[in-house]
Amino acid sequence: MAASAGLSSRAFAQGATDYPIPSSAKEAFSPIGEGFTTPLGPRDDLRGPKPYADSREARFDAVRGEHMPNAPAFFRDTQLKANSRTYWFDEHNFGYDEPKALTTGGSLAYESGYIADFFQLRSVLYTSQPLYGNAFAGDSVNLTTDGDQITTLGQINGLVKFGGQELAVGRQLVRTPYINPYDVRMIPLTFEGIVLVPEHKENQTLDYIASYLTQYKPRNTATFQSFSNGLGVAQDEGVLVNGIGYHGARWNAGVANYWIKDTLNTAYAELDYMLPFGGGGDGPSFRVGVNTLDQRTVGADLIAGGPYQTYQASARLIASYAGFVFTGAVSDVGDEASIQKPFGFSTSYTAMIVTNFDQASVRAYLLSLSYDLEQIGLEGVKLHAAWGKGSGAPDLATNGGFADQEELDLRFVYEPHRGRLEGLRVELEYIDWQVFDAGLPSDDLTQFRAIVNYSVPLL
Repeated sequence: MAASAGLSSRAFAQGATDYPIPSSAKEAFSPIGEGFTTPLGPRDDLRGPKPYADSREARFDAVRGEHMPNAPAFFRDTQLKANSRTYWFDEHNFGYDEPKALTTGGSLAYESGYIADFFQLRSVLYTSQPLYGNAFAGDSVNLTTDGDQITTLGQINGLVKFGGQELAVGRQLVRTPYINPYDVRMIPLTFEGIVLVPEHKENQTLDYIASYLTQYKPRNTATFQSFSNGLGVAQDEGVLVNGIGYHGARWNAGVANYWIKDTLNTAYAELDYMLPFGGGGDGPSFRVGVNTLDQRTVGADLIAGGPYQTYQASARLIASYAGFVFTGAVSDVGDEASIQKPFGFSTSYTAMIVTNFDQASVRAYLLSLSYDLEQIGLEGVKLHAAWGKGSGAPDLATNGGFADQEELDLRFVYEPHRGRLEGLRVELEYIDWQVFDAGLPSDDLTQFRAIVNYSVPLL
């Protein structure tokens, strides 16, 4: 690893979200637009993409209703779902290690029906098993750092509904702008604590969260650890989360705050707007957005490099027409420190698959183009290409020398939503990240990823 550069390259390999490739400007990802939720699966109940109902689950629901009409809802509405994932990861890392790993596994998700329309149980067991790996396979983040398998009960929680609210207690997924599942490896990030959000409803305009999370589980381990530990602080501290958002026909707006005692406070704000002209649907559409993430040390300033205050602000324009989606974005990071974000993907509009240009003093811009080939009869096939460039002042103390850089991302997705292959998702990704004048043996980090997902409802 590039330890001689002040920080390892792995410290920056924390890029964009695993979000469906958009088919229009309306479907593009907005951190605040997705709001505050506690989904069972990382892609459950997404607000941006077109809603999709699995026909196989609908058939199970119909069968249960026919054969168990008088059974208690707790049993009648129980669902069990297997999600398999096989993942090939191949990286050439700035002339240092070259991790390669083939892993398989996935998750088994259980969700009971409600008792008296009040209480529900949920749990998910995750596993990642090595099929092949070289000596550096642990760097893939799909196995432990030693290259061993991972099996963990990542979720087990009770969900209570009352007065239009949902209260989840236990191990769970949490979807917010800064803390989220970040499901781009074999196993997502999961969290432990208590979360209060409004009951999920269609066309919901007001969104909020009140939460205290005690621990989180990184993707490459079976064990949970405190949030302060995740930032390199020995003291065991959780995170207090508060946020509110508004979702209108054209607007998404909101703020969120994350406070970790004696360690770090992170505040996020976003304004996202669909412009009121264009054809809509497959016609021309335009969307703009601005956001900012502020980070500063708090209390005893126990985090390395403290005390400091930094930020990352970004803005974007999205234009779409007939399945083509073009995005242009810019971002700027404060000079005092890089952004810390081990608890989820980046909120920046310039975030790419590997880098988010969130290193101290880096100013960046991004151009991307995607296309939904359903327009020419290839249902479920989408292509995405993105190129970004960042520049700044290399500084070993604040950004590890990772300042002047470029990244190229190429992505292919095949995900049919009907027919015999329903439940399948195949993704191919190629990444070329170049970092200049950082004292590395090579300027290049390249990755190739091939991921095959298949979900099967069992009950």
